[in-house]
Amino acid sequence: MRPPNAPTFSRQFTSTSSKQRRYVRFGEQPGTYTDTSNRWWNASKWSTRQRVAAGIVTLGGVYYVTHLEQVPETGRWRFMDVSPEMKTRLEETARKELMEEFGAKTLPPNHALTRHVHRIVSRILEANHLGTLKTSTPPSKTWFSDPFQSHADDPIASPNARQWELMVVKDDKIVNAMASFGTVIVFTGILPMAKDEEGLAAILGHEIGHAVAQHSLERYSSTKILLALTTLVSIIGLDFGLSRALSTLVFDLPNSRKQELEADAIGMRLAAQACYDPRAAPEVFTRMEQIDKANRGLNVNFLHTHPTFETRVERLNKLLPDAYAIRDGNPDCVNLREQVSGFRDAMGLVRGAPSTIWGWA
Repeated sequence: MRPPNAPTFSRQFTSTSSKQRRYVRFGEQPGTYTDTSNRWWNASKWSTRQRVAAGIVTLGGVYYVTHLEQVPETGRWRFMDVSPEMKTRLEETARKELMEEFGAKTLPPNHALTRHVHRIVSRILEANHLGTLKTSTPPSKTWFSDPFQSHADDPIASPNARQWELMVVKDDKIVNAMASFGTVIVFTGILPMAKDEEGLAAILGHEIGHAVAQHSLERYSSTKILLALTTLVSIIGLDFGLSRALSTLVFDLPNSRKQELEADAIGMRLAAQACYDPRAAPEVFTRMEQIDKANRGLNVNFLHTHPTFETRVERLNKLLPDAYAIRDGNPDCVNLREQVSGFRDAMGLVRGAPSTIWGWA
């Protein structure tokens, strides 16, 4: 109980915001104060657009990280988000569009050029256990193996092996080849650049390397990232044209060049496993550079968004030892080289001079 004569104290409440109470930092002059409440990291001051943009960035980052995977052949990390159902639909759509665009120009299966390209593609696919080309004849696995050897455990001989399609398009003005969604397309315009079977095998190995690494599906997945970026810059009010240009320079072109270099490496290994000379790959790109300089008006689609020739040749030359090791480690290649060597010696005895046929290294 308070004594009757005790002084009365009244507590004074202040309306001053608590955020003004602060410690004076070491070295700071007393009485100075910097208001940080309006800084960009203060979420309480964000507009609705900024909050939505932050939510998109957060959710998009989580979604991106959870859909990262490594390319089995190279170990490169990439964003991949294509369901099996979507993959099937894309394959069907791509095949239909290719037939509508090039079907009238496609050479028949019994044409000499088609048979020549068919043999090279089959050799690469079967040597690397990637499947077979759709054909009425049995798989051509016996081109370097014992025809009486059992292939019961061979994935190529399995009825569930992947079936590829081949289109040889008669168009000498298009210097191009491609492989997408299980279809290999070769334009006759690229044959002079290939020069010989080894060169064509290098080109086809590169294109099949794109298909093996599923670069088409990767590019399709990348469209989701592009859509998210354009949506984000639209929300925060940036110019769409600028965002498109930045996404092309920062995202599209670098990724495309990475895929090309990756296909170069994979393609060289695929061709080497099929007993082709790996040195043909850098030689092809050297010829491409020479032809491109001499024919600036030629529609060389094969070169769009690709790395420089110097870069590709330099990298391929560095990969030659590993590629030759792959070829030398394949007993089928050793047997084939011995057969070719015997044939060459026999031809030399007949003609009185050694033969340089096939050009084995």
